[in-house]
Amino acid sequence: MKTINAAARCLRKERGEFVYMPGDNANSVYFLNKGRIKLSVISDSGKEIAIDIIHAGEMFGEFALIDESLRSNMAQALDDVTLLVFNKHEFVSLLRSQSNLALNYIRMVGDRRRRMEKKLSDITSKLVPARVCELLHELSGALPAGGGHQSLIPLMHHDVASLIGASRQTTTSILNDLMRRGFIELGRGWIRIKSLTDLRRHISTLLFVGLQSFFAITSVG
Repeated sequence: MKTINAAARCLRKERGEFVYMPGDNANSVYFLNKGRIKLSVISDSGKEIAIDIIHAGEMFGEFALIDESLRSNMAQALDDVTLLVFNKHEFVSLLRSQSNLALNYIRMVGDRRRRMEKKLSDITSKLVPARVCELLHELSGALPAGGGHQSLIPLMHHDVASLIGASRQTTTSILNDLMRRGFIELGRGWIRIKSLTDLRRHISTLLFVGLQSFFAITSVG
């Protein structure tokens, strides 16, 4: 840890600030110590599309290691965050000299790939309401204790839609339904889970309905 800390500098960003933007030089790799980071890309039409949420204990910006000279995505702080920033050349040297770090890095890349594969699988196998609820449940696990604005999930409706691979209209309709049921509270650019127990129960119901639909389709086929 002394070697790793000596090779990194500490960086703090307030909620809403960007760590990097498309077109920035890709000369660093980041380790998130505290908070959450939203990774997004800009479509050809200029629309922001959220692709992943990075939680504390994860790394991001690793495409800098494969000769990417400029960033093609952007990273924005969803909370007040604390980061360790590594120069990409020094980080490569660390990977060569620290076997445990190299193994953890490989594990992180594997976990990221499994998360993407699960997302693709969910898009084809789960109903949109179940995907919305599971995303909210996943994000709730990284919420800080103590309440206040830090206990909010600071995502727009289009962020939720892009993270689960659904349309904004459908996602908004589902979020409004969850609010009517009393499971969540919606604000301008944020979501608060009011009853995690009820949300878990609702997820189980949705998954059961999804399985029934799948078996019904399979039996007809």
